[in-house]
Amino acid sequence: MINPQPTRISIRRLLFRWLLLPLVLLLGLATVIGYPIALQPATAAYDWVLIDTAQSLTRLINAKRDAGPELLSSSADILLRTDQFDRIYYSVHDLRGKLLTGDAHLPPPPIRLLDAGEYLYDGKIDGETIRVAAMRVNLRGVEAIVQVAETTVKRSELTTRILTGMIASEVVLVIVVVVLMLFGIGKGLEPLERLRSEIEARSHRDLRPVPPEHAPIEVRPVVSALNDLLRQLELALRSQQEFVANAAHQLRTPLAGLRMQVELGLQQQDPAEYRRVLTALGQSTERAVHLANQLLMLARAEVGFHRVRAMQVLDLRQVVEEVAGNLMPAAISKKIDLGLELQLARIHGDSFLMAELLSNLIDNAIAYTPAGGRITVTTTTDAGFVVLQVEDDGIGIPETERELVFRRFYRINGSSGEGCGLGLAIVQEIAHLHGGTVVISNPSSGNGTLVSVRIPGAA
Repeated sequence: MINPQPTRISIRRLLFRWLLLPLVLLLGLATVIGYPIALQPATAAYDWVLIDTAQSLTRLINAKRDAGPELLSSSADILLRTDQFDRIYYSVHDLRGKLLTGDAHLPPPPIRLLDAGEYLYDGKIDGETIRVAAMRVNLRGVEAIVQVAETTVKRSELTTRILTGMIASEVVLVIVVVVLMLFGIGKGLEPLERLRSEIEARSHRDLRPVPPEHAPIEVRPVVSALNDLLRQLELALRSQQEFVANAAHQLRTPLAGLRMQVELGLQQQDPAEYRRVLTALGQSTERAVHLANQLLMLARAEVGFHRVRAMQVLDLRQVVEEVAGNLMPAAISKKIDLGLELQLARIHGDSFLMAELLSNLIDNAIAYTPAGGRITVTTTTDAGFVVLQVEDDGIGIPETERELVFRRFYRINGSSGEGCGLGLAIVQEIAHLHGGTVVISNPSSGNGTLVSVRIPGAA
């Protein structure tokens, strides 16, 4: 299966994209809205010229003194039709539609719309768009309709110029804004670049917190989270170094003993003596294997090795019964009464780790309880927590030592067991991994040790 390539996210590109896109859309919207607003006064000016021409035509007709058939002289006709860009048309009709003078093919306006004064409308002559101004006037005592029209060459030219000017100005504006945005985004990201350079300049051993004041306010939560991670990493590295140093120290002694016993065995000639050395060698080997297994289990628990496995809902009663069954022969060999008092105890957890936790608790209880003693394992629930308790009537743990016994390789002075001092450290790590706690106290009888593990229960 081919894994997809990771997405490369650039803050610079995201900022530029999300700033530029709304800007372009806003400028486009401004063009759509502003174009008719800018065009309206210009076209209105041409309309006023048409209306003024119609009024001038009315004055020319009324000012003519002779009563010839022509209402307008040829020189006045030429003057009205003179225009550098457009063709001019005009006409005069009576209210019955009879042409009195001018062009007969001008589209007539609705007469009812002329009662209020001038009327402007669009029409066509020979397939060409024209703009017409019409008004109802009194010509020498006769009611008539005067029309003046022109083609739209000037208007189209004006529209093109307005639109071109708006687009050109907006393009220049966009270019200027883009340059300013690139400069502004670059300056705004400079603190991040300095922060990146500061972190890159560090060695892998430098786990000092990054000063939050070196970062912008918006990035300080990220810096705070990074500092938390650095602190956790520093603690983990320090713990690992201590673990390696302690493990090396603890393994050195049994390994040296094994080597000496092997050398001693090689020098023996007597079979009985040879067998005695082999028996001691086997016991030393067993202790070394136990120590190595404990070290591995502690390392896995400390780094949350099993957290990557999905925690499942499990009933601790089954785990207790299985572990107690495995350790029952050791209890019987010391004539210890190993009893179980189990209630429903469901948690989200890992059965392997919980079995290791129980094994360490019960194994410690067996080791430090004298022959003929009693060990009781109970599971109960309390306020949403599952409580696992291992109680014995052995030698007990002094109150001043109860916090110290959770340290690695710590052993109480004068203890007779052959443990390596890792059992309770493993118990605490596993309990913490499950969100729980471990407490050592006195049993109700007053003699022995009561170890209580509280873990959040599962519904």
